[in-house]
Amino acid sequence: MADAAATLAQPDSLWLATASAEPFEAPPLAGERSVEIAIVGGGFTGLSAALHAAEIGASVALLEAGPIGYGASGRNGGQVNPGVKLDEAALTARFGDAGRGLYRFGQEAPDFLAELVERQGLSCRFARPGLLRLAHHPAALATVRQAAAGLRKAGIAALDLDAADVERSVGTTRYLGGLHDPRGASVQPLDLAWELARVARRAGAELFPSSPALSLRREAGRWRIATPEGVLLARKVLVATNAYSDTLVPGLARSLLPVNSFQIATAPLGPEHAGILPGGETVYDSRRLVLYFRRSPDGRLMLGGRASFLSSRETARDIADYSVLEEVLHGIFPALRGVPIAYRWTGLVGITFDYLPHYHALDDELHVMVGYNGRGVALANRCGAWLGRKLAGQPEATGLPNTPIKPFPFHFARSAVLDLGMRWNRLLDRFGR
Repeated sequence: MADAAATLAQPDSLWLATASAEPFEAPPLAGERSVEIAIVGGGFTGLSAALHAAEIGASVALLEAGPIGYGASGRNGGQVNPGVKLDEAALTARFGDAGRGLYRFGQEAPDFLAELVERQGLSCRFARPGLLRLAHHPAALATVRQAAAGLRKAGIAALDLDAADVERSVGTTRYLGGLHDPRGASVQPLDLAWELARVARRAGAELFPSSPALSLRREAGRWRIATPEGVLLARKVLVATNAYSDTLVPGLARSLLPVNSFQIATAPLGPEHAGILPGGETVYDSRRLVLYFRRSPDGRLMLGGRASFLSSRETARDIADYSVLEEVLHGIFPALRGVPIAYRWTGLVGITFDYLPHYHALDDELHVMVGYNGRGVALANRCGAWLGRKLAGQPEATGLPNTPIKPFPFHFARSAVLDLGMRWNRLLDRFGR
């Protein structure tokens, strides 16, 4: 692995260890540059925005505080899932046509990413065997049945699964049933980030890793972004820092709850475990404390979730949260008790108060996009494309709700409040509520 890749903050990440794409390397910003569009944040949103704006012909420069793929985009579970938290009726009632646009983006996001991967020739091990949504108690099963019926009404060939179907498809008897959504897919997320950076540069965008934005201010009718070694001047700015947001945009960090999504991966499974996810689907279940799992491209079982609401950016590999995940893994798949856990890693997810993505169009062409709430692999790429086209002067007919930045209530006490919420939700999960 190249030296630049080795500087990622999570040395035990499965994705860093198994990446096959060429790590993206470029020098940090030095001196003064002037462009039409400046992007702060080198995750999926920023990379997609840079690519799509550059393809139109706009001059674009992207700043990333660390290496490309440093944040959630290089550390997530690699699940390409459709949808947002609310249905179309609820979003339209709240936001009008823009709410309908957000719903549409969520539904079409996996198709969008599939087409992007094919069009650009992205080497990221994209696969599309579908998504399994599983119910761990009777009330959840009723909700899943209702969701499957709604998908079929919308023309999506969703299938109802009973307990026997789940046992055949997943290799566990721990679920009462579920649904199969054919739109679901998976990727090697760090490969995807590096590949997006590669094609964005090929399209004409300038990308500057290891270039944290230290300040952002208006100067002579343009935005001035200072980095440790340079200055970037731009007419328009997109801030896409999500859970890694700081004080660059006033109030933004306090509008998000950065929550760790802990992940573990086993050693490669042998032929005796061929009955575990033989079709390669991605999976998430009905617990309030989100749980998701899949087979990795190299045949491991990886599982992730909110083992706690710890918000530290750096988490030791021996923290108790990983033991919680191991217990969950062995509860679902008792046959894996003797299989070693080879990788343990984490990264921050940006949670919003309403569990919806937030687009903020502020004064003087300052734009912000954050808050995918754990559904960002597909949706961040879709929203980034929308933003890139918008900022480059070729907006799409469909739009997103423009909302003000609102701080979380009691954000200063978030650790205590989140811990209380975690315990309450774990209790509800246990009693099937």
